[in-house]
Amino acid sequence: MLLRRSTARVCRPHAARGLTATRAFSSSITQTSAGDVLAWNSLSGRQEPLPRATSVTPHVLKWYACGPTVYDRAHLGHARAYVSQDILRRVLEKRFQHHVFLVMGVTDVDDKIIKRANERGMRFDELAREEEREFFSDMEQLHVLPPNAITRVSEHMDEIIAYIQQIEQNGFAYAATDGSGVYFNTQRLGDAYGKLDPMRQTKTAGHQEYEQQTEFEDTDGFHKHDRRDFALWKATKDANEPSWPSPWGPGRPGWHIECSAMTHRVLGDRLDVHSGGIDLKFPHHNNEIAQCEAHNCSHLHDAEWCRHFVHFGHLYIRGLKMSKSLKNFISIKEFLATHSADHFRLFCLQYKYRVNIHYSEDRIRDAVVVADRLRNFLRNLHTYTSQRHTVHDVEKRCEAQDLHMLTTLFDAKVAFDAALRDDFDTPAALHGVLELIARANAYLLQHRESAPTEVLASVAAFVLDVLDVFGLEGLLKEFAHLRFLGTANAALKTETSSATSEVSADALLNALVQFRAAVRAQALEDPRNPAHAQILQLCDALRDQSLPPLGVQIEDLAPGEAVFKVLTTEERQAWQQERDAVDAEKQAKLAALLAKQQAFEELMQIAPSDFFSQHPDYTGQYGAFDEDGLPTEELDGTPLSKSQRKKLQKKRDKHAAAHAKYWQSK
Repeated sequence: MLLRRSTARVCRPHAARGLTATRAFSSSITQTSAGDVLAWNSLSGRQEPLPRATSVTPHVLKWYACGPTVYDRAHLGHARAYVSQDILRRVLEKRFQHHVFLVMGVTDVDDKIIKRANERGMRFDELAREEEREFFSDMEQLHVLPPNAITRVSEHMDEIIAYIQQIEQNGFAYAATDGSGVYFNTQRLGDAYGKLDPMRQTKTAGHQEYEQQTEFEDTDGFHKHDRRDFALWKATKDANEPSWPSPWGPGRPGWHIECSAMTHRVLGDRLDVHSGGIDLKFPHHNNEIAQCEAHNCSHLHDAEWCRHFVHFGHLYIRGLKMSKSLKNFISIKEFLATHSADHFRLFCLQYKYRVNIHYSEDRIRDAVVVADRLRNFLRNLHTYTSQRHTVHDVEKRCEAQDLHMLTTLFDAKVAFDAALRDDFDTPAALHGVLELIARANAYLLQHRESAPTEVLASVAAFVLDVLDVFGLEGLLKEFAHLRFLGTANAALKTETSSATSEVSADALLNALVQFRAAVRAQALEDPRNPAHAQILQLCDALRDQSLPPLGVQIEDLAPGEAVFKVLTTEERQAWQQERDAVDAEKQAKLAALLAKQQAFEELMQIAPSDFFSQHPDYTGQYGAFDEDGLPTEELDGTPLSKSQRKKLQKKRDKHAAAHAKYWQSK
């Protein structure tokens, strides 16, 4: 099939430009203000303000997210990306009042779908709809907010074909001579191609070698003009395959063109934010940029098709990326059979959205501990306030300790917002909330009888806001009634509940403790049984986490026997201090680990040829470098000795090896 000539005006390829000159933003975007939310932009390799007043659509943040390829069940690796994305969206909408227009693309036409449908003996579209329903059911169970619009590939074939035609008319596509399909012409785009290519910054022969080793997208690679060229339209090879008519014959779209065309259809020529897993950064998002710039000719005007690319880190398990191909995955349904959606969210919240994280039961237990701290604090608030007959029974006067508590609350709010504005630093934001809870618990222990209800209501309102912003729907639903603290409605609820207060508290506690002891004794008969082990964990959690904040301590004796005591104020304070110290130690270790990981991630962004000019330890030390980036002179012009250069060469080689290994793993 020959390339048809068109009378339409052809976009001329951009003249060759330096790698650092491939992107130009207006000053209004790069400048920051106090209200900006900074996020890491994969396109520029630095933190930049998310568009707001400078949005391509005033007051609306236009956001496209790559959704699932619906051929099988989703696993926790997928959940990590979509839950993290949901957290970012909730922060923008609920905390910082952005109006987000989120569109999610669903790939329902794909080789994997066709293969799986054939294996199951069903039509490809039936399989796709079934798996799509399962995916969004999983998202609902994880409390992921639905997108504002969904785009299916199968429902946008006309737009996809028209999009390819425009690229072809602009001079950036060609039909393969063997009739295998239509390909994107990367050479025509010149230096404007490869904006998300991880090897682009090396500027060495390594990039050429990398390109030579790149696998073809299909078996027709030898009909490409350039090894980097990729399929826009794939001709049908088998009459039994699903296909659609097109100017190039029956076939179906390539992987990358789908998102470009569907995005254009719903959101127009320009985007504010594009997101997806880090594995989509290259080549998928890289090639999306190329297609859109070729379609719009935007590369000729230094006008970015999308201002901000956000990528989410991988989820690893036992040292390997969680994936279906490695068969090392845990499905979302399997996880939710034994844990809650809140637990998984808290697991994600303890790490930055763009770093790779490792899944383990120990880390999930850490998340459970955080959930318990939040739950116990809110239970304490409920317990203390429900003991008051009416909201008017407590004095309104604020003493020094009450004012100090309010000051602590307002400081926590400021710190919370600052952390989230700094590249959505959820670990720091969550840590600040837990510190506030620790101080509020101490305040409750000492002043629960005299604390003004309004102070308690203010703290409760902020913690509930945090639950809402982070999507911790289970906890939020459980304690939603605390929104009414300090109101007549709350007083009415308290008066209603007080009718049952004549029941002996000691009798209730004794019944609970004896029931727990009996259950624990049964589980101890076979502690290796997984179900029994889980029951024992629940018994321990009741003893060690749930009851002490309420002033109750259980002591286990022989199996089936236990006693309890009501803690004094001093004992409760001592328990809380010990618990806070343990939590602080864990948080410190976690912060140190995250800082180390962040430093490594930043180091791996430095190309070997730029090691001595960009590494913080060497910046400004040397005055001249050779073509490989190796220093040749001191800053004052003194030539480096042979031994000095040899030592520096070893350091550079060590970094180059680590750099290559890091990007190969991507």
